Amino acid sequence: MINQLPEGVLSEILVRLPVKSLLQFSCVCKKWCALIKSPYFADMHLNHAKDYNDHRVVLIKRFIKDGKKTVLSFHSHHNGGEEDETLHVVAPNLELPWWDRYWVGLIGACNGIVCISDFYDIYLCNPARHELLKLPVRPFVYPDGCSKGSVFTTNGLAFGFDPSSGDYKVLRIISFSAGSFCLPSVTAEIYNLSTNSWRNLDADLPKIEHPHPCFPALIHGSYHWCAASTKSRLSVSRMILSFNICTEAFGEMEFPCYTADDTRPSLVVLDDSLAFISFKNPYPQRLPSIYEQFIDIWVMVEYGIKESWMKKFSLGPLVGMNGPLIHEPLCSWTNDKLLLQSEDGYLISCSLKNHSQETRKFDICGQRDTLKVIIYQESLVSLSKRHEGLSWWKI
Repeated sequence: MINQLPEGVLSEILVRLPVKSLLQFSCVCKKWCALIKSPYFADMHLNHAKDYNDHRVVLIKRFIKDGKKTVLSFHSHHNGGEEDETLHVVAPNLELPWWDRYWVGLIGACNGIVCISDFYDIYLCNPARHELLKLPVRPFVYPDGCSKGSVFTTNGLAFGFDPSSGDYKVLRIISFSAGSFCLPSVTAEIYNLSTNSWRNLDADLPKIEHPHPCFPALIHGSYHWCAASTKSRLSVSRMILSFNICTEAFGEMEFPCYTADDTRPSLVVLDDSLAFISFKNPYPQRLPSIYEQFIDIWVMVEYGIKESWMKKFSLGPLVGMNGPLIHEPLCSWTNDKLLLQSEDGYLISCSLKNHSQETRKFDICGQRDTLKVIIYQESLVSLSKRHEGLSWWKI
C-alpha cells in the first residue's frame, strides 16, 4: 500500500526519519532507494531537520589513552521525548582510523559534515553515513620574504558551507617563522570541495592565539578567533579575527575591556550572540594550596559594535580542592548552559539560568586537552557524490 503513495507524500513521511532508518529503508525497493539517495531528498531532509531542530546531538571527540585511539561519541539530553540533565548515548562510538596520536582537532560541523584534523592532515567525515574523505595535501607555498628554511605551522582552521556557491570550504591559516628571534608571517589558503583544490588568499593576518583549545566561533556567516598582531617584540595588539565564508574577507573586532593577567580568552556563540569568555589560567606561576578560579562572560549585543559588549555572567569562585577546576570552555549546549573541560579531562556542564552556576560532571572523559565538543545535526549529505575522483572511505 505504501509503495503506491505519490512520491511527494512518501517524501513528507520519510523526511522525518533519522539517517540510520533511511539508509535501511533504501533497501526496501528501487523507488525508495532512488528517492532516499537523491540530492533533492538529502536537501529536503536537512532543511526539515533545521526547521524543526531534529536529529541534533552532542558530538564528543576524545583520545582514550589506555586504548591509544581517538573516538567520536554521540549523546542527547532527550530521553523518550523528555529533556533531562543526562547525556544519553544515542549511537555506537565511532573510532577514527589511523589516529592513535594525542592531538586530533574537531574543527567544526556543517550540514552533517564534520571537519577533523591533526593540523597537518585534514579530513571531512559524515558520521551518520560512515564516510571519511581525506583532503589533498598541498605543499606549503612560502610567502614573499620567507626563506624555505622557515618553520611553518597550521595556526588555525575553519570549515563551512558557502550558500552563495553551494560549495563546502576549508580555511587554513599558516604561520611562518625564520627563527625564535624573528616575527612570524601569517597567511591563509582555502580549499573548495567542488574543485578538490587549494588556492592562496591575499591576506596579511595576525597570529591566532591558542589555536588548539577550540574551533572558531561561527555566527552571521563568519568565523571568529582570538588573535594577536605582533608589530615588534615589545608591541602586541590583541583582537578578534573574523573570516566570512562567502566573501572570503577577513576582519577585526575589539575585545571587551577585561583584565588579561593570568587569563585565557575564548569565544563561543551564546543565545545567537558572539560571547567572549575570560577565565583564570589553571596554571598560575605560584599555585596556592587552595586555588580559586573565576570565569567572566561578555556578550556582544549588537554584532560588530564594540560598545555593545556587555558583561552578562560572572561564575565562581570555583575552588580546586573542593570542586573541579576548569581547563577550558568547549561550547554552549543550550542557550543557558556551557560545556567545559575540567582539569582532569572530564566533561562538565554549567548552568547560566538565573545565574545559578549549577555544575554537573558527566562520566565522559579523555586525555586532557583532547576533549572537544560540538552540537551536531546528522544528514544524508554524501561526500562520495560531491566531486568525482575524491578518495573516500567507509568507516
